[in-house]
Amino acid sequence: MADPPAVETRFMSLYPSIRRRPALAAVIGIALALALSLLAPVLMPVASWAAAGDAGRLVFILDASASMATKAQGKPRMEIARTVLSDLIADLPAGIEVGLLAYGHRKKDDCRDVEQLVALGPLDRKALTEKLSNLTPRGKAPLAGALRAAAEGLRERAGETTIVLVSDSAERCGGDPCALVKELKASGLRFTLQVVGFGVAAKERTRLECIAAAGGGAYFPAKNAADLAGAIRKAVAPTAEAVGRLTVRALRDGQPLGAWYDLYAGETPRGPGQPPLASHPIADQGEVIRLVPGTYDLVVREREETATPTLTFTGLRVAAGETIEQVADFSGGDLMVKALRNRRPFNAWYQVLRAGEATAGTDEPVASGPIGIEGATIELLPGTYDLVIQNQEDLGEPVRRFTDIPIEAGKSVQKTGEFAGGTLRVIARKGGLPVKARFEISSPGAAGAEPQRIGADSIAAAGERIGLPPGTYDLRIRNMEDPGDAVIDFPGVVVEAARTVERRADF
Repeated sequence: MADPPAVETRFMSLYPSIRRRPALAAVIGIALALALSLLAPVLMPVASWAAAGDAGRLVFILDASASMATKAQGKPRMEIARTVLSDLIADLPAGIEVGLLAYGHRKKDDCRDVEQLVALGPLDRKALTEKLSNLTPRGKAPLAGALRAAAEGLRERAGETTIVLVSDSAERCGGDPCALVKELKASGLRFTLQVVGFGVAAKERTRLECIAAAGGGAYFPAKNAADLAGAIRKAVAPTAEAVGRLTVRALRDGQPLGAWYDLYAGETPRGPGQPPLASHPIADQGEVIRLVPGTYDLVVREREETATPTLTFTGLRVAAGETIEQVADFSGGDLMVKALRNRRPFNAWYQVLRAGEATAGTDEPVASGPIGIEGATIELLPGTYDLVIQNQEDLGEPVRRFTDIPIEAGKSVQKTGEFAGGTLRVIARKGGLPVKARFEISSPGAAGAEPQRIGADSIAAAGERIGLPPGTYDLRIRNMEDPGDAVIDFPGVVVEAARTVERRADF
């Protein structure tokens, strides 16, 4: 089976080589700490809510008006902005919510040209990058309209949201964005507005700085691609960098195992086919997933053994600045199965199913096979299972079900299916000689209820020995040689455990 598309989960997205150079990591760590201390007056008022455990939310507003076709370093500003934003999106932590709006990209002279490209919701890297790739600078710059559209989408949202505006100019449609942002903040909407100015003229920078100040954020200037990448990362840092980390490892018998993880938001019902927040193969040394603080569910599955159960870990709590580790141990445990009929071992059949499926009529067992006289030992991944043991000796093939059996690595659990059964011997004769005949057995059922047919088959010349659970049955023997199919009925035949009862039909 082909692997799903990879989702980046780099430990330090800006410095991927740090993993292999501990000394460099320490130096950079000190430098970052000093830099953050200098930026604390700017960052801390915005970062405090994220550290407290609110879900991180980002809304990007991208200027796609005609001016973004202007070149910087030989490339259109729009092309540079698309690339920088796409790279940033690849590095955002799992668990974050992201939305995207653009303006000025559809019509040349339309001051209402504002479009929500991706609604604010769980990070969808593919959708965001695809929408970015399709933007072409074309029209005017209704900046106020874009800010209003982004902010109005937050009215039903609890907690803070960071809005990041990337633009190369101020308002071009007669609006007053600075006054509008003040009005929106005064209305109770909880957002911080960060503004990134890309090649902005000096006279327009003041207007954008006013917007940022009104929105409780900062203004970040950029002249080229490198500046833009740094500015946008600084703008999102209070939201995207207030993260915790989840380290995931997959082992079998103490050795790394090829596996895949899917990560979902915890404490939220998960519907069929719902995509994970993050999905990625697990390397031998494990994977480090950067996460917005919150509660998560982790599903780990073997990459080679697609039919085996997955390991699920629920309620993993990730806090800002902390790292937790989860080991998915695929070392097997044993389920030992025996089958007894009248307290003696006999041949039967087993099915092992995922927990909750023993009574659901599933036909996709995790494992199945015969149970011999010595029993059967089934190696299973850690988890919870249901077991069905089927008696194949008695008519109707009765079953015994065991639910919610916990299997732990390196441990054994034993289950025994006990059955009771008797034998009904059936003989058919005509004139003292065997006659071609057929038996039909049914259960009389409760008063007023229709009889329930249990089974039917032909009768050999020497007669038939039919295994049945203890109970009362109605027997019909049908002569298959005579015209009209003559029948003889034997109602109320009592079958007892470990005993044989005989019925003979003389035609």
